[in-house]
Amino acid sequence: MKRKTICRLIPLVCALGMALSACSGQTTAEPTASPVPTAGSTPAPTPSPTPEPVIAVFGATSAQSFQDGVSFAANSGAYGVEFISGGVEALAGYRPEGAAAAIVFLEGSPDTLPKTDLPIYVYAARGQSVPMEIPHLIYVYTGAAKLALDCAVSYPPHLTPVRMIGLFLSEADGAYTLWTNAQQRGIVFSKLEYIAETSESTPTDFLTDAFSAFSPGTLDAVYAETGELALLAAEMLASLGRDDLEVFSAGTDADADRALSSILICAAGANLKTAGARCYEEAAKLLSGEPAQTGLLMPEALWYSLAP
Repeated sequence: MKRKTICRLIPLVCALGMALSACSGQTTAEPTASPVPTAGSTPAPTPSPTPEPVIAVFGATSAQSFQDGVSFAANSGAYGVEFISGGVEALAGYRPEGAAAAIVFLEGSPDTLPKTDLPIYVYAARGQSVPMEIPHLIYVYTGAAKLALDCAVSYPPHLTPVRMIGLFLSEADGAYTLWTNAQQRGIVFSKLEYIAETSESTPTDFLTDAFSAFSPGTLDAVYAETGELALLAAEMLASLGRDDLEVFSAGTDADADRALSSILICAAGANLKTAGARCYEEAAKLLSGEPAQTGLLMPEALWYSLAP
């Protein structure tokens, strides 16, 4: 009786022993410690990007061709550009975020240049005398009047003496002196002259009467001392449907160089695209720490062309 009971217990003890042996072969996972944030700690700040150097342009708001020249040069240059409104005076309050140089399109006196710590390059659009310590490009306007008149006289359809109307600011200007000399030489036949300084009429009233008085075939050209006067004459001729004569301008002011047409056939003066590109190149030298060169811009004859 006791032997049977012992025999039954032996298998149970063996099974229990095997189970305990299996459990002892397993390891218990140790808990992993998680970092505890320190009170008052802040994440590291993200570094701000360094501002790109820039060339800022002042005073060129009304000179679109000059802006085009600057932008064209900047496309292949090392620095970007920004055009600042507010005239030359805005230079005094200009605060760039990073390194910068300035181009100043100057039409007034050099005395109006604001004080600034920026390196500047000046375009003297009226041929002003700029202090030598300021690098600059001067437009030599004195040759433009002769160049425009020579173009009008030599234009292939014209025969001398060329029958023209002359539009001038003053009799004291070089353009009017050239005009009177050309008459004495027999290469210009002056039909009418408008002198803004002494005339009692506006240029619009004068031209209205003049174009009414001279029918097609009796005039060859209009010679204008400034781009503004040339634009007025060309616009009036276009509105009248007159294509029997051309307008020649001794200036590229008032964006006359951008308004060339089969009527406003030629504008002699500053090539403002070239001026803008040259000013960018010199200002870029200043921004990179190199000396800029002072130079001269001579007048060019810009002709209307059908080609883009």
